[in-house]
Amino acid sequence: MAAAFVLLSMAIAAVCFLPPPVAAQACKSKDVGSNRVFADCSDLPHLSASLHWTYNSTAGALSIGFAAPPAKQGGWVAWAINPTGTGMLGAQTLAAFQEADGKLVVKTYNVSAYTPPLKESKIAFETADLAAEYANGTIWIFGTVMVGKDVKSVNQVWQVGPSVTNGVPDKHETKKDNLDAKGTLTLTQAVSPAPEPVSPAPQPEPSTGEKSAKLEKKSLKEGDVSALIAVIAIAIIIA
Repeated sequence: MAAAFVLLSMAIAAVCFLPPPVAAQACKSKDVGSNRVFADCSDLPHLSASLHWTYNSTAGALSIGFAAPPAKQGGWVAWAINPTGTGMLGAQTLAAFQEADGKLVVKTYNVSAYTPPLKESKIAFETADLAAEYANGTIWIFGTVMVGKDVKSVNQVWQVGPSVTNGVPDKHETKKDNLDAKGTLTLTQAVSPAPEPVSPAPQPEPSTGEKSAKLEKKSLKEGDVSALIAVIAIAIIIA
């Protein structure tokens, strides 16, 4: 019995001190270094990726910091907005990888076909300040995408790949985690107006019969008190 209790205690302690998953730690701080600070952050559900972002609805500018580990050393990572669908086809993509000279670059791709090779091209959105960084096995993509003013949400797609050949990202794997790497990024949330205070309903005036009943009840109570006083007085006199 004592041995079983010791084993149970050790198991509980082991669970309590397990390190949290990497993805769960990505959004602990909105400061991702390099003097970049973002208003929001989301731990994405696949490929150990996360997205930091700030959306300026007046200017229509979406500033992002996307982070994911490449599938293998020397691989690539990508983040995209799809204005026409929810998957990869039609995705307006930012991809980051290391070139042959060792320099990290960010290139844009309009993914118009599933068949490789992927061709660098302009995308449907204007971009600015594109940059890439590498830290602790993770590639970061930074940049600003002009998505338009007062946009509520966008379809986002993200991906990682194992290798780059002659400056072109090679095909990624087709595992479930790769195929499910997509979703909706909510940029602005509608705020419901506060409900108007409800005034209490006016109480109806009592009818004539109700008034008479109340007066009669009041009279009875007063009569009971008078009778009680009389009884007490008689008792005092007798005593």
